[in-house]
Amino acid sequence: MKWNSSLIGALVVVLFVLITFPLAHAHPASWNDMARVAAIESLVERGTWAIDDASWVEETKDKILLDGKFYSDKMPVFTVIGAGVYAGLRLVAPNVSLAPACAACAYPWLVRLLVALPAALALALMFDFARRQNVPVWIAGVGTLTLGIGTMLFPFSTVLNHHVPAAGAVWASFYLLATRRADRRAIFCAGVLAALALSFDVLAGVVAATVGGIAVLRLRRDLVFFALGGVIPLAFTALFDYQIAGTLLPPYTVTNGYAYPGSAFPATFAGNGTPDDYAAYAFRMFLGGKGLFAFNPLLLLAFAGAVRVALTRRHPLRLEAVSVALGFIFLCAYLATQTGNYGGQAYGERWFIPAIPLVGAFIFFAPPLDGKHPWLWLAFAPLLIISAISSWQGAQAPWQDHLPVLQMTRDVNKFPYLGFRWNLRLP
Repeated sequence: MKWNSSLIGALVVVLFVLITFPLAHAHPASWNDMARVAAIESLVERGTWAIDDASWVEETKDKILLDGKFYSDKMPVFTVIGAGVYAGLRLVAPNVSLAPACAACAYPWLVRLLVALPAALALALMFDFARRQNVPVWIAGVGTLTLGIGTMLFPFSTVLNHHVPAAGAVWASFYLLATRRADRRAIFCAGVLAALALSFDVLAGVVAATVGGIAVLRLRRDLVFFALGGVIPLAFTALFDYQIAGTLLPPYTVTNGYAYPGSAFPATFAGNGTPDDYAAYAFRMFLGGKGLFAFNPLLLLAFAGAVRVALTRRHPLRLEAVSVALGFIFLCAYLATQTGNYGGQAYGERWFIPAIPLVGAFIFFAPPLDGKHPWLWLAFAPLLIISAISSWQGAQAPWQDHLPVLQMTRDVNKFPYLGFRWNLRLP
């Protein structure tokens, strides 16, 4: 059984790699990854954070102007790691480039090594987590595959972005705390990984705080090792922030950096605004055309599993479930009230990606994956198929708007006010 378990876990990961690696896009296609590619190119080819001479500087609006020079407004640690990978690729193949008209393009390899591979490793940990909870091998495989192909992890594993690596890092931190609390080296690594997720994606900080809460509740005397691990990525983040903007805070906190002619953003924190209609915005974010649960309906089942564990007094993961459920609720509330553009033009609400593995892990504690109410497989299977089709469509162009296969509609002026729309068009 142990050999079979390892084999099936490996096959799930290999399958994800075989699907995502060929789908890696050849060039950046959004302001988001253009800004990061510009910074990676500048660091490696010119030794500067300034992107004025980068190939993609004119194409991206995700930039700030400081002392007459443009800089990417992205968190810097992931950019530095990307620069290291790009420099390594240039050593192996000196003709590789990040230029728009490249003959040998480095971009797809950055995607594969920095995004798709961490996602695959996260799936390996998910499968092992399920097996450690005594989940049968085939159910562990189905649940892991659900996370891999039935959520936003799949489409965003085909383009360069910080959300998926942040999701992988914070999930790995959770995994270590949930399975290896007696090992101080594992605790230290968990601290490094939680802080690394924050250094990649500031919104992943909400999820990292969830893991930090678990550390506080579970570790007690060993908490210092978690904290010491967390200092390392944060120290590097502060150092790079200071090099770019002369402040220990991320560059996008320098609000006047967005106040230049042609800027696409207001001079606010990260260039964000708030919704004009909170109810309409929240509905579309969760259930409608940009809906998290429309694109990833099985996350509702996973969240129900987290709530169920949280309400089970003697469950060994009760504290973890409480922390994850509360952290996810806080993230949902923040995004619904303090943002106004659904994460920009992209497949789904990409800002939720760092929370997907933590919430998704609790799908093993909800029917039918918990072995109860097997008739619910009749509902689970179609939802997985719908999610997989939607994710496949998104993987073709993750930086474009897509409609979910099935979404809820809302019309406050027409009874019964709520309805459904089927968006899949078959040939």
